[in-house]
Amino acid sequence: MAGGCWEAAARLGLVDSTYLPPPSAVFRALPGLLIHGPLAGDLLASLIAITYGVVLAHLVSLPLAAATFRFKWLREFISPLVELVRGIAPLALLPAFLLLFGIGRASAVAIIVWCAWVPIFLNLLEGLDAVDPTLVRSARATGAGRLKVATSVLVPASMGHYLTGLRLAIGSAWLAVVAAEMLGSNSGLGFRILEWSQVFRITDMYAAIVVIGAAGLIMNSIVAATQRRLLRWRSA
Repeated sequence: MAGGCWEAAARLGLVDSTYLPPPSAVFRALPGLLIHGPLAGDLLASLIAITYGVVLAHLVSLPLAAATFRFKWLREFISPLVELVRGIAPLALLPAFLLLFGIGRASAVAIIVWCAWVPIFLNLLEGLDAVDPTLVRSARATGAGRLKVATSVLVPASMGHYLTGLRLAIGSAWLAVVAAEMLGSNSGLGFRILEWSQVFRITDMYAAIVVIGAAGLIMNSIVAATQRRLLRWRSA
């Protein structure tokens, strides 16, 4: 519906098609930009940065969530830290990351880690807190040790919450990587959008934006499908 209104407005001259080209023009340009142009390489560069950033975010969030769940007194120290991180806009830190890590992928990965670890941590911790204590006691009554309880009870029971956190982290990662690539990179979708806007390749710029939306949608759909399958298995 929105696409149809956009197309009609551009065709009827209700908006300036120079600045807002019709979707049909954008989608006509898209295959050539992916096959013969730089978009495929830029998409790969952005995906690599997101992959590195989300993986490194797990190295922070997973152990921290496990430790916070295991040692309740840690919450008094961790909660203010998490709220501090959440309260600082990631883009406000981007100049600092550029100074620390330089222009390129490293600064983009760093800002992704900053954005991604908090939703993973919070949702995983919420999932661990929601585990029925009866299940833990039953596992221990059968002689299961801490590792067995964790792998057979805590991890499966909290997986749905974790995947919700992962979906939020991926969304935050896309926001972060585009901003980082616009300001401090020579590759990636964010860099390409800024470059094409500056040289007035407006249709190509919108094509790059469409690629970001499609890539984010696909990644989110994969995690959401995994989450639905998991929840069906748990309710069966």
